[in-house]
Amino acid sequence: MTRRGGGQGLGYAGPSQAAGPQRAFLLGGAVLAVVVLGAYLAFRACGGSECTKLYCSTSANLPIPEGYERVTQIFRARSDATIPDGNDVSVFLPLDQPTTDGRNLSFYRYIEETGAWEPITPAILDPQGTTVAATLSTTPRTIAVLRRLSSTGHVVGYVGQNQVLNPEGAPHLTILHTRDFRPGSDGQLEGELTDPQFIGASPQTEHFPMVYANAAERGLIPILDSLLTNAQTRSTHVRAITTLAVERQVPGIDIAYFDLPPTLRTPFALFIVELAQSLHGQNKRLSVTLPSPLKAGDRVDEGSYDWKLIGGAADIVQIAPYRDQSTLRRDFPEVLTYLSSIVDPLKLVMTVSPYATEKSVDGTRAMTLVEAMGIAATLQLRTGPDGRVASGSVIEVVAPNINQSESRSGIGWQAATACVTFTYEQSGPRTVWIENFFSIGFKLQFVTAFKLGGVAIEDAGGLAEVGNSWPALLPFISSGQPILMQPNPADLTPRWFVSNGTADGGQKGLIKWSTPTEAGTHTVRLTVSDGVAFFENTIPVTVQPAPRPSATPAAGATPTRAN
Repeated sequence: MTRRGGGQGLGYAGPSQAAGPQRAFLLGGAVLAVVVLGAYLAFRACGGSECTKLYCSTSANLPIPEGYERVTQIFRARSDATIPDGNDVSVFLPLDQPTTDGRNLSFYRYIEETGAWEPITPAILDPQGTTVAATLSTTPRTIAVLRRLSSTGHVVGYVGQNQVLNPEGAPHLTILHTRDFRPGSDGQLEGELTDPQFIGASPQTEHFPMVYANAAERGLIPILDSLLTNAQTRSTHVRAITTLAVERQVPGIDIAYFDLPPTLRTPFALFIVELAQSLHGQNKRLSVTLPSPLKAGDRVDEGSYDWKLIGGAADIVQIAPYRDQSTLRRDFPEVLTYLSSIVDPLKLVMTVSPYATEKSVDGTRAMTLVEAMGIAATLQLRTGPDGRVASGSVIEVVAPNINQSESRSGIGWQAATACVTFTYEQSGPRTVWIENFFSIGFKLQFVTAFKLGGVAIEDAGGLAEVGNSWPALLPFISSGQPILMQPNPADLTPRWFVSNGTADGGQKGLIKWSTPTEAGTHTVRLTVSDGVAFFENTIPVTVQPAPRPSATPAAGATPTRAN
């Protein structure tokens, strides 16, 4: 099957790039080990000639890069203040305005030679929302705390190890999760760190490598059962993850342990609490990716995950995609209402997916857009018992999985799920829902309605086989408002082409093809669409000469038998 471009051609306005050396914005920098120097532990800002602290507030008003805001005053180190070699210092800066929103805050230093601000390390917001803290091992002359602005808060992208990012969306990610590490049986980590620059990440994107486990990776769940149920091995695992964050100089870590049995509910929550404390002690942050709770009767079932404990400890909690579209719009609002009552909504990030979903008696599974539309574009020839296609005949060519004359739904927009969908039969009934520009727009409503902390995309890579979610995400990122549109019904109608002869019908998934009088190889092509892109399936058909009619005796003649 061939995929052709088409559908929405949406323009968008990304963050403007300031010109000139005074507006340049450099990102990068080292993450620092934490050894608190007691002499500086209790820091408070002060100004004027009486300041005796390491950093003193100033009235400087240096230019701030576009897309950022300064949330503290600008501070300068005293000329005679230094940090003894081999020691670090914990620095606490008061916020200009109290806040409960700790997203996208980092300490920056000002580079006077280039007129640029460069990040040093993430800023940790205190529980009262009045002070931010960091640990420094050097004394930059000029520092401040800046917040990266986004109408939607976090914009998180997941990719596989060393998978190249979609260049359309890469500049807009605030956090990148790369699927790099898995737990080893000794509590250490197995895997290699992805270089974010190698895969096309913006220097402005924070890299939180993922430590993952699920039932599909054979043996990982038993390993976790062994590690997490024992306090000593649990702490060993915590130390291994913290060491990774410090030694590899990343600002944070994402934990994605799926398919846990109910017996690990409490051990996993205790692990997250301990890991958060360990990472925060090293000026690192923790994000956790969890499967969405499900509605069970009149309650919300959290399954094997204690959302209250986990949400209280972690800095960010991403809600993995809710797969079953038949219940999403009915049940997911209740799930979010419940989660928002036990976890700070600004910590919650909803994940959208570029993958289609198929539901059958076996459950739900994700599939690529190409696979889903390939099912829709399947073709069959209906010929005689001998399988021949004769010239000058009429045969049926059918798309069996979207043939409405045989009780299939065809490809259409389903208002109840806000998705393009179709049904077909294979070992029982199956329903396929397509995720694209239209469906994602309707899902983004949940982010604004529940004032969540941002949006994540399940696969931010540039693979052609999956749908492109960025045309829906980019306007939302820039404006905070989703685009709510339905596809043009005409675009969802199957289109047929025969290289010779004529075709009748087709709108319901079947044509009657009057084959050409000339024998030879001819083609039949079906084009289907999800309302955004077009997909073609072409089959060659060998048309054979029509059989000659047998000779018939003339009227009144008597057949004779040859001797």
